[in-house]
Amino acid sequence: MKKQVLRITTAILAILMIVPLVLSSCGKKTMELLGVEPDSEKEIKIYALSGTTALGMAQMKDAADKNTDDMNYQISLHSDPQVVANALVSGECAIAALPTNLAAKLYKKSEGKVKLLALNTLGVLYVLDTTGTVNTLADLRGKTVYVPGSGSNPEYVTLALLKGAGLTVGTDVTVDTTSYASPDALQGALAAGQAQIAILPEPKVSAVTAAVPNTKVAIDLTEEWEKLYGENTLVQGCLVINKDFADAHPVEVKKFLEDYKKSVDFISAGSDDAINMIVNAGILPKPQIAKKALPNCNICCITGEAMKASIGVFYEKIFALDPTSIGGSLPDDGFYYIAQ
Repeated sequence: MKKQVLRITTAILAILMIVPLVLSSCGKKTMELLGVEPDSEKEIKIYALSGTTALGMAQMKDAADKNTDDMNYQISLHSDPQVVANALVSGECAIAALPTNLAAKLYKKSEGKVKLLALNTLGVLYVLDTTGTVNTLADLRGKTVYVPGSGSNPEYVTLALLKGAGLTVGTDVTVDTTSYASPDALQGALAAGQAQIAILPEPKVSAVTAAVPNTKVAIDLTEEWEKLYGENTLVQGCLVINKDFADAHPVEVKKFLEDYKKSVDFISAGSDDAINMIVNAGILPKPQIAKKALPNCNICCITGEAMKASIGVFYEKIFALDPTSIGGSLPDDGFYYIAQ
């Protein structure tokens, strides 16, 4: 009897010694299976650029600012992409909302210190026309098209679409990316009659058509892109995560993505509460602009293999135009955050 008790005791002790080893080796899969809860006290700093890339987190920011959320999210808006990028690489913030081409550049430049977490904005570019002569890409032949900012997603999208439409830049059509460095500057040029045809993103499109007489939305570039390259492949905004944070806090990352998806769904519905959250957060300036622009901003939350497939097409197209657009090479598999 004593020997039997001893054997049972020894077996229990052995099991107790093995369990921690099993847990540590199984990592985050085990934690999820065992129902480990995210650390609600863990501060998670999130930086976003003002404008479209921040729209999806408006509800999250509203809850964080009012201390009514169940996580410790600290969400702040910034105007300078480089400030946000530097903060992400250094670990000053855990997650950032950035343009998709900058995310790829950052992965390359930081030698893998960041990962693509989710796609949060599809196509938001439109051709604005004050001449009344533009209805298709072919109508741009012989004209000058102004695009704000050289080396940006709008420039690369424009070049890819003109090429797909059989137009040669410099011969058939002129694309000016240097005269007006920002959407605000280009809006002023349209108002002054210094520019007649422009490519701009929402929500600037809604602001311009409301403020500048005789300006119409002539072409939806998302529609044109999807005709050529497929659905959900024009991807302009994304969420990027610090790799060290992602590796150390998989449960919190999973919770963040769940919360972000809920926020995107709520904001996309466009209720008055959603519009007020957007304006109160400082993402867009006026309720009228937010209400008009939101349906055309194509905010989303695409993760995992679907994320990789969608962005892969986009990266291939702009890389073919200019390899430096995404850092000189196509991102490898290490760039993509795929939850196990």
